[in-house]
Amino acid sequence: MDIAIRTDRLTKRYNGRAVVDNLTFEVPKGSIYGFLGPNGAGKTTTFAMLCGFVRPSSGSAEVLGQPLTNLPLGRMAALPQDARFHPERTLEDSLRFMAELQGLDPERARKETDRVLDAVDLNDARKVRGKALSHGMAKRFGIAQAFLGTPELVLLDEPTEGLDPRNAHTVRQTIRAMAGHSTVLVSSHNLSEVEDLCDHAAIIDHGKLVTQASLAELTGQDHQILVQLGKAGTGAVAALKGLSRVAGVQASADGLTIRVTLRPGKGESVEDAITEVLGALMKSGAAIGTIVRGQKLEEKFLELT
Repeated sequence: MDIAIRTDRLTKRYNGRAVVDNLTFEVPKGSIYGFLGPNGAGKTTTFAMLCGFVRPSSGSAEVLGQPLTNLPLGRMAALPQDARFHPERTLEDSLRFMAELQGLDPERARKETDRVLDAVDLNDARKVRGKALSHGMAKRFGIAQAFLGTPELVLLDEPTEGLDPRNAHTVRQTIRAMAGHSTVLVSSHNLSEVEDLCDHAAIIDHGKLVTQASLAELTGQDHQILVQLGKAGTGAVAALKGLSRVAGVQASADGLTIRVTLRPGKGESVEDAITEVLGALMKSGAAIGTIVRGQKLEEKFLELT
């Protein structure tokens, strides 16, 4: 597996206190990777080190195969949490200027500017000056700036913070559409957003890595289902406990929800195990309502932090 970011015991101390503490994780190339943690967990400091804004106290990291002392700045882009833009330049002028700073000739800079403005639905606002941007427009403009020139790696710190649902949806759609050619590292407090957007994630707490895995592994989509019953099924749990493809069963206090941990046999799929579970439930007389694979990322996050 190709790796876009690799850290090895990366540490940053302030006044003797480790804000980031021996952090080791890997971001696969081509992924949209969620970087999660409660307030004060060390996410922004980690971003700052990966962007070269802050020097580590110890440990190391590689970004696109290069050490932090020699970052491949022309191949990566970042959107800090509180990014600021030139107050007097128009969006169009700012983007063209930044594109030419990247080495694009004027014609390609113009085309890139048109492309990213269209992607974030700001074509009609191209003549608006930076000082006149609303919060939602500023976030979308920041996304456009980050993906200008199609960098190999984009780091986004809280890209939808403070946005209304419509603008947040637009930003997520933009990230998803533009990520086809870039690896994207997204720091966010919005766990449902990460669950919807990302395919891998790491969770940190007090500067330390808690876990890292694919979203399917983190949420148990490949080995767990949640079954909502239409009425309390007194015999439902007993019906499942004897199945060879079931590793464990937990029922809610009211008996209306059953969480089933699956154990497919060799050469069998998860779907085979789910089919057997549903068959056993119906045979027991249970009225099945809804079925959800895995658990919410929020549940996993609260369990681990």
